[in-house]
Parts: sequence; structure tokens; C-alpha cells
Amino acid sequence: MAALFILMTLLGCVLLYLSHPNQRWLSKPLPVVSGRWPGVVLVFAGLLVAVSYLPVNAALFAWLVIMMLIIGLLPFAFLLKPESGDEKRGH
Repeated sequence: MAALFILMTLLGCVLLYLSHPNQRWLSKPLPVVSGRWPGVVLVFAGLLVAVSYLPVNAALFAWLVIMMLIIGLLPFAFLLKPESGDEKRGH
């Protein structure tokens, strides 16, 4: 159950990030219908899974901490993505 909770929250946050206009991973953000709404559903479903096996206050705290971590680090993960011409230049 813990893995399902973390996976649903992670995927939901990634979908929310990729549907934002300022994201840098995709050339165009995901549409609202196929990106943002499924992300919201996954994030809240992850919270419901966590509440099913943890006390409510612990589940809410873990859910918020995981979301803060993921949403805070996703914009910086773009820096790890190699640029299109870097491999050819040898720098």
C-alpha cells in the first residue's frame, strides 16, 4: 500500500507539472484534460490510499511532504537533461 501511495502521488505530481505552461521537459505542456485532471485525481487518490492504512494526520503529513519534495525538485530535474547538441561538441 505504501508503494501504491507513493507511486500515485509521484505520477500525479509529474502530470501536474507537465501540464503547467512553464514546464521545460516538453515542447508544449500537456492539455488540461489529459494532464491536469488526471494528475489531480491521482494525487487525491494517493491521499485516500494513504488514509486507508495510516492515521489521518500521518497520511496528510506524508502526502504533503512527498508533494512538496516532488514539485520542488521537478523544475531542477530539467538541468540533468542533456541539450540536443552537447554530445556532438564534446564539451
